[in-house]
Amino acid sequence: MRVTVHIPDDLGPKLKLAANNEGLSISAFTAKALESYLALRRKKAAGSRLLGLIRSDSVTTDAWEELERGRIDDRT
Repeated sequence: MRVTVHIPDDLGPKLKLAANNEGLSISAFTAKALESYLALRRKKAAGSRLLGLIRSDSVTTDAWEELERGRIDDRT
């Protein structure tokens, strides 16, 4: 699929450098980056839904804290 996007001028050289460092074309690097971003969004959404489902007294505080810590770690 062919898609045209416009990116900020200062992002162009960074994109070229990152693609070159990975040994990929700009198209391949952009597709890989977008795929990773979308997968991360799906993972975060699933985690949020899971946390919403377990908000009850039957879940120990330790389990709740560990799930929250995992969500925070994914943001970095």
